[in-house]
Amino acid sequence: MTSAQASPPVMRRRLGGMLRHYRNESAMTLAQAASCVGWESTRLSRIETGQYQIKEQEASRLLGAYGVSDPEVIAELTRAAESNVRAWWAAYSDILPRAYADSIALESEATQIRAYFPQLITAMLQTPAYAHAIISSSPRAETQRDADALVQVRQGRKAILTRATGPAALRTVIDESALHPRSGSTSDVMRDQLLSLLDMSERDNISIRVMPLDAPVHSGLTSNMTIMDFRHPWPSLVTIDHIRGGVFLEQPDDVRAFSAAFDAVYDAALTVDDSQEVIKKYMKGNFHDR
Repeated sequence: MTSAQASPPVMRRRLGGMLRHYRNESAMTLAQAASCVGWESTRLSRIETGQYQIKEQEASRLLGAYGVSDPEVIAELTRAAESNVRAWWAAYSDILPRAYADSIALESEATQIRAYFPQLITAMLQTPAYAHAIISSSPRAETQRDADALVQVRQGRKAILTRATGPAALRTVIDESALHPRSGSTSDVMRDQLLSLLDMSERDNISIRVMPLDAPVHSGLTSNMTIMDFRHPWPSLVTIDHIRGGVFLEQPDDVRAFSAAFDAVYDAALTVDDSQEVIKKYMKGNFHDR
């Protein structure tokens, strides 16, 4: 983040994109819309591309000029225009790549998250010890201090699932291979991780399914995926992680394609109840029963 007080760049870009969408719906040119609020067209252009911050009152004036009357749309876009709330992850700005900080900002606004990571337990469900083992092997963690800080960030991300008001919904699929201990016996780290999965799966807003080892070929074999849904009118988007950071896909066709892929993965996995039973077996060390 460039500033603890300003909206993250990804949020500015999304706000600018929404303002451009409503301007286009009103059939106003950039120059016509800018003149309605006494601006040069270059200023509005930079706001629409996320280069400039816009104030709450300015966003409200633009929406009024575009004929937007939906109170939910007005409330959401003006809320996003200007915020003085310091993001908790700003304290880690020295180690967080921009794409990662953007992803956390988006997570904090999501109403539902659908996630699938082949071979790994979903990051937002990882215990500190399990997360440390994964992060320590990542090129992002250049020092022990970096690894410790990134573990803290990963734990902080969980808060959206357990907050008292409006917790985000999480639907995730975990490969059965990710439940298998790396050594010949179930380690304390893995046992604690599996117990945590069972505890989290009891929450009404969290659905965990296990992809069995003998599952047929499915569309999730080639890529990890996280699909985030938001309050109206914000469009859904997809994030894909890689060792250098991550990418965002926001085009409707991309979101639909990944949503269909996730649904296919989710349907191919075991039911929630059967998944809990498999996790219990691994927690007890009975992984050879499957």
